[in-house]
Amino acid sequence: MSSEFYDLSRLFMLRDRLQSLDSATPPAACLLSAPLYPPPQRLGILCGSFNPLTLAHVVLAQNACHAFHLDQLLYTVAKVTVDKERVTGMGLEDRLLLLLLHVEQHQHLGVALVNRGLYFEQAQAFQSLFDTRVELFFIVGMDKLVQILDARYYQDREAALDQLFALTSLVVANRGDMARQAFDALLQRPANQPYLDAIHFLPLPETVTDLSSTAIRKTVSEATNFPAHVPAEVARFLTEARPYAAAGSDTEDGREDGIDAYAVRLAFFDRLAMVRDWAEQHVDFQQLLSQALAPDPRGRTLRGATTGQALQALITG
Repeated sequence: MSSEFYDLSRLFMLRDRLQSLDSATPPAACLLSAPLYPPPQRLGILCGSFNPLTLAHVVLAQNACHAFHLDQLLYTVAKVTVDKERVTGMGLEDRLLLLLLHVEQHQHLGVALVNRGLYFEQAQAFQSLFDTRVELFFIVGMDKLVQILDARYYQDREAALDQLFALTSLVVANRGDMARQAFDALLQRPANQPYLDAIHFLPLPETVTDLSSTAIRKTVSEATNFPAHVPAEVARFLTEARPYAAAGSDTEDGREDGIDAYAVRLAFFDRLAMVRDWAEQHVDFQQLLSQALAPDPRGRTLRGATTGQALQALITG
């Protein structure tokens, strides 16, 4: 098992960062990974839910960095994501953890959080975080470009898009059957022509254009082959933590039928947060989860603890 998936101090730090960003305040971003020195002059922003990170994200990041000579690219998670406000599947702390584990292997990549879902507000946040002289490139798929140009997401579309393209350019990749032809047709609409110079097309290989996080979640839940479509650290986490497995569908490794292993992970993390100072010093999260998922009286008792104090009493008792 991979011990880096159970680092309570790091997971609590990520929760702190999430809670510190308030969507009611002005646009703000925070960097979770180590800062790049010297600071980037050409910065790519790849924003998504990363539920989970896939090889399509990885290829998109690599190709954008190469094609547009980016000094750094940030995988970015919005605390509130447009059209995905309800958090399902993998918890936000775990998504951020996996992103951080991935970028640690790549000097030109990083991870950031923003408190807004709209890109023109995110652009303001990153300009404030870095420097007004940084050149921003938002890396998106064709489906996202359609959303960005859709008037229903704005009170004043023209004003918002004018603000966006004053601060950043868009790099747009083909997605499924939405390729160059769809890109050209969209930009030839009269309402979109003022932004032609700020929107660039990036072709991706067909091997990844149909790959999505949604497809990965379905593949994992059906217990079919998925490691070829996600980075190695993500594959290990999905195998160990089983965030998308249906409750009761997995009875391997001596685990009791009917236990949703990932729900236990999330619940225990919440409860340990109630007794955080003690938990960081005394709890082996990996060992605790192993005990809690066991089909024996000890496992059932641990799972029955509904508060941090009750869980602490069981562990210390």
